Amino acid sequence: MSQSKTEPVTFEMTIDDGRTRIDVSGDRDTAVVVRSKSGEKIYLPPEDFDRPPEDRQTPYDSPYQSADGTADSPYRTQTDTTSVTGLEPTADGYLIVHPEPVTDVRFLR
Repeated sequence: MSQSKTEPVTFEMTIDDGRTRIDVSGDRDTAVVVRSKSGEKIYLPPEDFDRPPEDRQTPYDSPYQSADGTADSPYRTQTDTTSVTGLEPTADGYLIVHPEPVTDVRFLR
């Protein structure tokens, strides 16, 4: 039976202003389980986890432009922990912003 090579996963977690920010780099085929005062929450991998991450740094990579011109699409928020809650794909992984302090975090492959 062949073993598939998995990419390492690293993360940095910050709790500030009553919110938890988890920056994940590496293998995006991971689910994250967090526990906080309100209970347990599961963040599933980004929908396109099996596709190599794309560098989205030009305003020309989306046919849509938001009204204020700050985001590539009116349907996606910018990766800013003051406006995002949930999971957002990034160039090298993804960002999770949980709305309260996390007391336990687990990664599942």
